[in-house]
Amino acid sequence: MFELPVETHQKIYEDSLWIRSECYKFYVQQRKMYCNYLELLDLWLVAPYCVECAINDPFAGNRIPDIMPDNWELDLLIHVGGDVLSQTKDILEENPDFCFECKRCRKELRPWDQDEIYVVTYHLEEHYGIPLETPGRKYPNKKMENQILNLYDRECFNCKSHDKQLTIDHILPQCAGGDSAFRNLQPLCVECQNIKGNTHPQVKEVWSKMYFGSYPSDSYEHMFW
Repeated sequence: MFELPVETHQKIYEDSLWIRSECYKFYVQQRKMYCNYLELLDLWLVAPYCVECAINDPFAGNRIPDIMPDNWELDLLIHVGGDVLSQTKDILEENPDFCFECKRCRKELRPWDQDEIYVVTYHLEEHYGIPLETPGRKYPNKKMENQILNLYDRECFNCKSHDKQLTIDHILPQCAGGDSAFRNLQPLCVECQNIKGNTHPQVKEVWSKMYFGSYPSDSYEHMFW
């Protein structure tokens, strides 16, 4: 009789570290694309859910599907955006078998072929258990400092210099309550940090719609693309 392998505490721990590492990489990638050194990124994921998964998911809520077969183009435009609608129509012209995939169960979803879809949005850090705050701890440890430096390619996030001495900057200054949460840390050279001073950051909301595009191949080994 075939038995599924039992997950050990070590395996669960290793998986959690991998998930956190993947979230860190994706967060920094998006911050490099959309933010400057005076902006704090608030990253949201937008995903399609099938009816069955939406019923059992608190993010979907008690509501009717967002994308209905009889009106799928307008519904997609309203709930996800014109960029995704245009991209979807272009892909369908080249590949009639294209489909969205339910983020939870990977069921194929084709609203143009009678499938109903829920559009679910969730916050990256909250969803994956990344702390938004570190109460009582304002300074990162050495491991976090090295992670920050490596994720930002060991260059100043503002002037992009590799040659200057780098410091770990608090995007929301410590004097304003900034702590050592991952989202609040960035590498800056001393010169750029002095220019920034105690400036309060703007919050930049970014909505990633990658789950409404083509999924990578099965050989792809990362969480995000």
